[in-house]
This record gives sequence, C-alpha cells and structure tokens, in this order.
Amino acid sequence: MKTSSYSPHYEKLRAWLKLRRSVSSLTLREIAPIIGAHFTSVGKMEQDRKKIELVEFIKYCQAIDADPHEGLEIIIQSIAEQNHRKKKVSEK
Repeated sequence: MKTSSYSPHYEKLRAWLKLRRSVSSLTLREIAPIIGAHFTSVGKMEQDRKKIELVEFIKYCQAIDADPHEGLEIIIQSIAEQNHRKKKVSEK
C-alpha cells in the first residue's frame, strides 16, 4: 500500500471511505454534486492526491450514509496504535 503524503493515518481512513462508497453503490460522479465538488476532486481525495478537509469528509459520509464518527475513530485508533508502538520502542 502506498504511503500517504499527508499521514499514514489517512491511509486507513481513505480505505474505509472507499469501502463505504462501494457498499453504497454510488459512483464518484454521483457523490460529487451531493458534496458540492467536481468528481475528479472526490477521486483525488480517495487516491491520496488531495487532502481530506473536515467539512468535505462529513458531507462525503452523509452522501454515502456512513457515520463520520466511525471514520474519526479509525484515525484516533491509528494514532493510539502509533503512540503505543513509539512508547514500546522508547522503553527498550
């Protein structure tokens, strides 16, 4: 998996967004007008070529009928795991 240019935590979030979009059966072209963006912008967000803005993330989640709290929890868990690994390394 490609390393995110913004944060490794976003990789997990992007994967979750793609999965949730596939479950919703919506295409990028169908989501774009709902969130007020061009479909290429939505695609870039999913492909790690555009940073995920908070309001855009919430609109995206609403469009695919996903709970944005779940996405935020993915990032929170990822950060906690990273901090735990760093703590273990520093204790050695």
